Amino acid sequence: MKPTLLILGAALCLQSVQTRASELKEFPSQTHWVLRVDFKAAQASPLVNYIASQMDANKRVEAQNKLAAFKAIFGFDPLKDIDQLVIAGNGNAEKGGVAYIYGTFDAQRLTTILAGSKNFASADHDGVAMLSWVDEKDNKAKCLAFAKPGLALLSSSPAALAEALDVLAGKQAGLAPDSPLSDAFARAPQNMLSLHAFDIAAIVGQTPKAEMLKQAQALSLRVQAVNADTLEATLSVTAATDETALKIHQAVMGIQALMMLQADAKPEAATLASLAQINSNGRTVSVTLKLPKAVIENAVAERQAHQTAAAPVPAAVN
Repeated sequence: MKPTLLILGAALCLQSVQTRASELKEFPSQTHWVLRVDFKAAQASPLVNYIASQMDANKRVEAQNKLAAFKAIFGFDPLKDIDQLVIAGNGNAEKGGVAYIYGTFDAQRLTTILAGSKNFASADHDGVAMLSWVDEKDNKAKCLAFAKPGLALLSSSPAALAEALDVLAGKQAGLAPDSPLSDAFARAPQNMLSLHAFDIAAIVGQTPKAEMLKQAQALSLRVQAVNADTLEATLSVTAATDETALKIHQAVMGIQALMMLQADAKPEAATLASLAQINSNGRTVSVTLKLPKAVIENAVAERQAHQTAAAPVPAAVN
């Protein structure tokens, strides 16, 4: 799913009086990958807020101006009012998926705004309006449906959107409780981002850069704030065979060693490598990276010092 689609997804969420949580049964039974972003959890993390506060001053002002314009048009603050966003797909990731946006929606106002878009149209799908238009930024079709109170669906594929609506209506099967993706929907206050996928070869398609991923049977990524002063990210890759699992483990260990050997040239990367913990459990290889606030503060200070040193010296005035 393209970034423009995600931005528009943010525009669909108003402040939640009573938010809904995503459930397995709401997603098509053929779903192969799920990306979930919990904006509430991120907003509640002191460390995430600290990192945001260290943004370059000019960029921060620019972002604040864009946010103010956004609020004036849509009448809400996306940074504070989005609850969670789930993007799910059943095949090649390049073809995108469906964004499930949880919150409270002013459907009439948003429909009125979209009505001014290029090639806007509205079609009935079993009592639910499917809105479609062409995004003038990328000249590609988009479609949207307010599926039920507290849930809007957004996609670049009318067929995928229709399937999602049918699952929600009980006309097609949803994910079973024992789905390999069940952990993706385990919501906890500290979990900010999670990615779960299986049958990786089918998902990455023919992308040359993803050739290594085809060796994996499943993968998961979880980013969480374990406490007020520590962020943690864990990437787990499950191989189809013991031999492949060993190769993945050896490759990861090699990458870690190489990064640590380049400490003089790339100190930040070497620090991250030294903090990484690599573990194997059967055919699953996991890499866990814990970032305490002290490490993040040091990285911010070094980057600011580098930017200051690289800044041009003002010309002398005679």
